[in-house]
Amino acid sequence: MARNSRRRSSLDANDLADYGSVANGTVNVDRAARGLGVPKTEVRQAIRRAEAAQSNTFFRRISGRREADSAEGTSMRGMLQAVFGRGPRGGAVNARAAAQSLGVSPGTVRRWAAGTQQPSSGRLAAIRQAARRVTSTKRGRRGATADFRSSAQGSQALRGGSKIWVSGVQGVGGYEKDYSRDRRVATNIAPSEIEAMLRAYEDGGDSGLRDWMREFFDDKYVDQWDFVTIDDFGIGTPE
Repeated sequence: MARNSRRRSSLDANDLADYGSVANGTVNVDRAARGLGVPKTEVRQAIRRAEAAQSNTFFRRISGRREADSAEGTSMRGMLQAVFGRGPRGGAVNARAAAQSLGVSPGTVRRWAAGTQQPSSGRLAAIRQAARRVTSTKRGRRGATADFRSSAQGSQALRGGSKIWVSGVQGVGGYEKDYSRDRRVATNIAPSEIEAMLRAYEDGGDSGLRDWMREFFDDKYVDQWDFVTIDDFGIGTPE
């Protein structure tokens, strides 16, 4: 299994891979703290960061909102895109929709997204709360799957099938075996299976999608395939 044993100032999911799977929520905090020589609080913080990064990856890949960010302390542009989507003409943020919701002008929204102006504390709190809801609520996740269905790539995949690929530390047996390493795997996926993937995300959020991926690759790719980390995934040709 691929590892980076060099001590860094900030732990990530790969550092924790010998002690469980962030992707599956099985990291043993006590063992990780002892093995890495860090406080348990640092391990828990690393888990939260990794989970937030994975959540953003899932949302971005399904919705196509490539800069969307729902994690705490992220960029204004990322939060606005997460909540309101991209502009109809390719802009980073749908400024008109954001302006109507937040009671400001589209120009103000554009300045927020560009970082040349900051929202009031009240509006900032509202934007942060709305950004968290895009991944934590079924309504928010349905917005992401609706974007996928309406996109050219998504609609084509739902008509004729495609490829699904996943990058991260993975292999037979997950972290409990020696066959896991950092790699990208891909296999065919049928329209009905894409529909099942989208429903799993809508209904179960990040954990629902992770469980679906594990079962799908176990069945369609290699028996007992499991993920230690999921760093990226997509439908179609990897970028």
